[in-house]
Amino acid sequence: MTASKELVPVRESNPPDLYEDRYMAGQGTVLYRDKSRAPWFLHAMFGAAAAIIVAANLVAGQLLALGVTLPILTIVWLFFAVLRVTVSQGAVQVQYGLFGPTIPVAAIESATPVSYDWKSLGGWGIRRSIKGTWIYNMPGDGGRAVQVTWHDARGKQHVTLIGSRRAEDLAESIQAARAALPAAPDQAALPEGSDEAP
Repeated sequence: MTASKELVPVRESNPPDLYEDRYMAGQGTVLYRDKSRAPWFLHAMFGAAAAIIVAANLVAGQLLALGVTLPILTIVWLFFAVLRVTVSQGAVQVQYGLFGPTIPVAAIESATPVSYDWKSLGGWGIRRSIKGTWIYNMPGDGGRAVQVTWHDARGKQHVTLIGSRRAEDLAESIQAARAALPAAPDQAALPEGSDEAP
């Protein structure tokens, strides 16, 4: 039986948006897709900042500065307006705007729903703790996340927290993708004198 027959694709009622379709299509069967949008007060903060910048530059007659700072603020706002997560047969993709990791499913050691305190992490967005844990979170997730422990190609262990209102569903999808991975080659079946699989 192939791995894809063991996996339950994400419901068709949750199709990818244009960005996800192009940049987060997944690797193989897509099991989970979620998009958390910034709440109204974050949009209000960016709007207020933009209004202050416009007013200050108009009063000072700095039209060139306005022409530079306003587009930069708009780009920053667009980057942090949406947190997207896709779990597929081959990878977990996290994108906060244009930033975030693609974690190979085969590299994941565990995926556990956890509670966290946003204040201890210094706020929302993309954060890195003193211990080296990365978190991608958005206000409104209720302090819930999935803690993904994984290793890179050099074997170094990483911990990534993914904030989600659906932390249990996200963790279950990651576990389903891990369970569907092909079994590791049987060491007993390797040719004599071979220490590891090719």
